[in-house]
Amino acid sequence: MDAVRILVIDDDQAHREGMVLLLEDEGYQVDEADGAEAAMELINQHQYNLIITDYKMQNIDGMELLKMINDHDPLLKVIMVTGYSSIEHAVEAIHLGALDYIPKPVDPVKLKKVVSRAISVPSMGHEPSAEVGRVPAKYIHFDEIIGKSRVIKNVVKKISQIANIDVPVLVFGESGTGKELVARAIHNASNRAEATFVAVNTGAISKELIISELFGHEKGAFTGAVLSKKGKFEEADNGTLFLDEISTMSEQVQIALLRVLENQQIERVGSNRTIPVNVRVVAATNENLETLISDGKFREDLFYRLNVYYIELPPLRERKEDILLIADYFIERFNAEFGKNIKSIDDDAAVLLENYLWLGNVRELRNIILRAMVSAKDTIKKKDLPDTLIKGIGKGEEIRFQAGTSLPDIERVSIIKTLRMAKGNKLKAAEMLGISRRSLYNKLEDYDIKDEEFS
Repeated sequence: MDAVRILVIDDDQAHREGMVLLLEDEGYQVDEADGAEAAMELINQHQYNLIITDYKMQNIDGMELLKMINDHDPLLKVIMVTGYSSIEHAVEAIHLGALDYIPKPVDPVKLKKVVSRAISVPSMGHEPSAEVGRVPAKYIHFDEIIGKSRVIKNVVKKISQIANIDVPVLVFGESGTGKELVARAIHNASNRAEATFVAVNTGAISKELIISELFGHEKGAFTGAVLSKKGKFEEADNGTLFLDEISTMSEQVQIALLRVLENQQIERVGSNRTIPVNVRVVAATNENLETLISDGKFREDLFYRLNVYYIELPPLRERKEDILLIADYFIERFNAEFGKNIKSIDDDAAVLLENYLWLGNVRELRNIILRAMVSAKDTIKKKDLPDTLIKGIGKGEEIRFQAGTSLPDIERVSIIKTLRMAKGNKLKAAEMLGISRRSLYNKLEDYDIKDEEFS
């Protein structure tokens, strides 16, 4: 096996040489640079397994260097050496693009551990076990996150960066973009991977039951509570709890969740006894929480508790180069699940898939591939795809607004146009708009939109 190659960057010669000698003693091949410009020359010439850079440097600092490295290759692993050792500054270093961080003064034992852990992290991009359809030689396959686009590479890098920094994560993305996949990937790459991952769609649970669902209840706490029951926080103890559609939570639930995040303790419904829990929360939303805060519908203090680290998932229409890769992944998966032997997608069908708007995102693509495989023989052809693709439904109707049009007016028109496109189907329209059905009903009421306006 080739030696692991590391680049150390620091404008302080003594610090730099100290790290180089320590790492060479560990058997690594180590290059060094005294600044960003020299570092980029080496990065352009060699393939590095890991880069270690100081945060504070003259001329071009570590933050600017990280941007340069990300532009060159967003998958390069980078460790930041920083004079700060708090969680806040650790998260800041991660936000800048670092995989991990080492506080100054550098502890030799800590350096060796962090470098060893970084080297052992599986590569974020790897070749599939077998070629399928149009899958290229190299692409991202991280858990079930598939793609080769720069935006998805950045998402995967963020997941790897934050996995072992034990703070809450907020994931934003339209319906169907894979927010739960991101949460699972964070869990699986973290030190909590051996514990339980629990997912809760808070928007699918009634307001009357959500408190009991999250925190549990005691026998007799309410009508129908014939037995005591653990809540999702207890089920996820020492693991990860994924809370989807958090924008739908009531004020009461928001307050209770804030208290748990602050104290790491829960109380079951019908009990005064506190139960300690050790849970990492990953929350997700398809609505702009800052807008909801302005409207008085979401607590600002809870937002800041959840939004310690932020990951935004791009819609599928913004990563068109990933569409056929994901389609091929689903073909391979469904072949194994259902005993099929679909080998590829023909060119005409591929063009339709690439040019469709995918308002339902990856979830919609999955369902269409599954449906096409029912009728397909050995190749998915145009005739195997639903009429919505063949007729171009879902490409969207262009809507023009004059500069200065208020945002509520824009949103109202967009909702009406989308409902017309969905032929009045509110569930489909909500998916196309990237919001929950409950949110759509609320907006219909807020904007006083009547059925006759879109029927």
